[in-house]
Amino acid sequence: MPRTERPLESVDTELGSFAADLRKLREKAGKPSYRALASRAHYSAATLSDAAGGKKLPSLAVTLAYVKACDGDEQEWEQRWRAIAAPPEPTGEAPYVGLQAFQKEDADRFFGREKLTAKLVELTNARPFVGVFGASGSGKSSLLRAGLLPHLDRALIFTPGVQPLDECAVRIAQVTGDSAVVLSSELTDPAALGLLARQHDLVLVVDQFEEIFTLCGPEQRDWFVQALVGVPRVVIGVRADFYGHIGRHPELVEALEGAQLLVGPMTTDELRRAIVEPAQRVGATVETALVTRLVADVAGQAAVLPLVQHALVETWRRRRGMTLTLVGYEEAGGVEHAIARTAEAVYSELTDEQQRTARRIFLRLIALGEGTEDTKRRATRVDLDAEVLERLANARLVTLTEQHAELTHEALIRSWPRLRDWIAEDRDALRVHHQLTEAATEWDGDRDLLYKGARLAQASELSPDSLTEPERIFLTASQADGRRRARRTKIVVSVLSVLVLLLAGTVVFAMDKAGEVSRQRDLAVAGVAAAEARRLALLSHESGQAIRLALAAYRVAPDDLTRDHLLSVDASARRDKFLRGISLSAVKKTSGGRFFMDSDRTVFATNLWDLRARKVVPSVRLLGRVMAVSDDDLRLVALTEEGVVLMDITDPARPRKLALISAIPTDITADSTLTRFAGVVSSRPGVPKVWTYDGSGGLRETVVPGAEEVMSMRLSPDGKTLAVLRFGPGTAEFWRLEGETLVRAGAISERGDYAYFSPDNRLFLLINTTLGVARVGDVSDLARPVDWAQFPVPPDTGLSVVFAADSSQVLIGTERSAHVWSLENRREPVSLASFENFPQDVTAFDYWPGRKEFIAVTEDAVWPLRADAEQVARDMCFGGAQLSDEDWAKYFPDIERVPVC
Repeated sequence: MPRTERPLESVDTELGSFAADLRKLREKAGKPSYRALASRAHYSAATLSDAAGGKKLPSLAVTLAYVKACDGDEQEWEQRWRAIAAPPEPTGEAPYVGLQAFQKEDADRFFGREKLTAKLVELTNARPFVGVFGASGSGKSSLLRAGLLPHLDRALIFTPGVQPLDECAVRIAQVTGDSAVVLSSELTDPAALGLLARQHDLVLVVDQFEEIFTLCGPEQRDWFVQALVGVPRVVIGVRADFYGHIGRHPELVEALEGAQLLVGPMTTDELRRAIVEPAQRVGATVETALVTRLVADVAGQAAVLPLVQHALVETWRRRRGMTLTLVGYEEAGGVEHAIARTAEAVYSELTDEQQRTARRIFLRLIALGEGTEDTKRRATRVDLDAEVLERLANARLVTLTEQHAELTHEALIRSWPRLRDWIAEDRDALRVHHQLTEAATEWDGDRDLLYKGARLAQASELSPDSLTEPERIFLTASQADGRRRARRTKIVVSVLSVLVLLLAGTVVFAMDKAGEVSRQRDLAVAGVAAAEARRLALLSHESGQAIRLALAAYRVAPDDLTRDHLLSVDASARRDKFLRGISLSAVKKTSGGRFFMDSDRTVFATNLWDLRARKVVPSVRLLGRVMAVSDDDLRLVALTEEGVVLMDITDPARPRKLALISAIPTDITADSTLTRFAGVVSSRPGVPKVWTYDGSGGLRETVVPGAEEVMSMRLSPDGKTLAVLRFGPGTAEFWRLEGETLVRAGAISERGDYAYFSPDNRLFLLINTTLGVARVGDVSDLARPVDWAQFPVPPDTGLSVVFAADSSQVLIGTERSAHVWSLENRREPVSLASFENFPQDVTAFDYWPGRKEFIAVTEDAVWPLRADAEQVARDMCFGGAQLSDEDWAKYFPDIERVPVC
């Protein structure tokens, strides 16, 4: 007999009345059991019972499923649900800071970083020059401002900007009362900054130090470095992907030796404190379900803290009374989508003209990365539309000072698809525009600084509406100067024509030089044509022309540049967009050509897709994020709210749990069968462990020796070897796994950040992101690795590494690029292809054995990355790729037509 439904506590509240009416609807439908209702609604009986329980507002999806199963009016119930779920008018400030960094005055609500703050304070008191490194969004700025500053008596905190010298002068003037103009003149001598800091007992805290590489010119950068190393006490905050840039300045390397602090992901306990305690401080509570969900959503991720804070602010706006709820969090969009929803909401409220203005504003506030992620940049407010800027600032998407505007956080670049698309569409024009901005700023009427030639041609193609008044004046002056030069050139050419006959006798002598000039011309012309082919390839209706143009450029001048453009055009033309509309925030490919993807971060669920069948495989949605998949497609490891789960997916429709690790480890590494996997359990310090599945539901656990020194680990595909990278001077150790015992088998004295084994277990790849190099060697004999060679890699902390199935090639990928190297000659790796500037962030790279090619997955497409240019050229010829005579003359003027096929 079914249980009697528990009486509602109250029907006088909106929530109680809502639940009571759901129960009446069920009674009208004949009062089916919740088990029967579950079969119609496709939600569990417990979920449907809770929906009418009156304890909390069910989600909209559950509500509509309940109503539909009871033959109710879905539209009426949706309106009613939205009326209850609508965020109340905010009363009082949220206890969270959103996208903005915590400031000194926020110290009393800065929770979760107490241990890291203590370490930083101790390091700052002990060392004259300290570096704080971490990914964008890891919380460096907040640690400096709300963690460190309250412990310093006299400190100046600032960002370098475009002119660090002027920035220092203005900041010091605020303390001393001196004239900033006079101080600026004094500071031209780098030693003066140290003298002033000593005189006033100042600690200089420089946030976003990477701006000296993204915004400053070489002279200002060199001045600032020299000046800072002479200051008695300095703390700098630097994005981790600029660590390699720091290494190019010997003074900084020496100053930072033994004085660096890495800001990593928060532990589970630290996250809970950061979520719960600010609310408790103002008398609010956070639902346990929300805390569990948030921790599961972001555990082990270093770059999501601003997103967490923003999601909490939006959840606060949707709170019920003084309780932050899971329903409110989901309605806000969760960690992944809250910021995008805020940005989209603001954008959609603008008129068409204001939307175009907003686009120009956002793009002005972006600094394009060169081998690093795109970053934010400041722009002067006078150059931006005041009304639209104010709207963006009110939504906290943009931060304003008296003179400048900038993005509140770089997380907006990563998390708002519309902004990412704008950057991808206008990337080349953006680079030209930023160069024009700098040139116009530096120009002071000097004719020698005006644009000429290719630079002038590129800048002239920019939309006049996008230019500020100084940029317009500079460009107009450059164009006028260009016309004067053209007139003079015409006169000179006429005179030289008369002299040609007199110089005929020198022709033979000059032929070699002319041949070289001709080759250089061909290379230049072909490079421009190939770049145009890349642009056309991203337009679906122009893919045919892109193929014809790229192939012609490659045949005219077959060098690395035209080869890479040819291969990129091939990838664009063959990309598969059947995933359009799916939000791919995490992807894992299986050897059979299937993908596991986290398709909806707001419900923390994973679907199984089949690339060959181009559809979702019938399976149960897994409430978790897939971290590894076995090569035989039979097992997976997933991060769930319970912890890390090992599952059997022999039958995708009925996945079966095999084992569970309740503690949540980071940086999971596994063998090819998922019999063994390893990771660092979150704690301070972290504990590195290896787990071996015993086949009967149990996991045998082995702790890695020297835990506090472990930086990262990697298991070989056969599960027999564990590579351990350690901090300090740098060593890579090889440990043989014998049952539950680790036996040290060898080591190499090489500094590295990440390590990888090839599929055949023979090759070992060690990446040093500081130096931007990868070292590869044969480790068949772990005691005596041989045949070491090296090749360059992007200085990026977020690299992806994928080997071909036969271990003959390796792909090194970043969020926007991929580089393929041949390892057939172990001692001399050869560059096969470079794919630059994907239009969207790459979610995952992998290798497809059936097609024998690498692939990249972006938000809405799968990109095949072939690395054999001659094979690609032959395939293009087979499909017909002859450029018309008219187009040849257009793209290759003065170059004799060559056969392309």
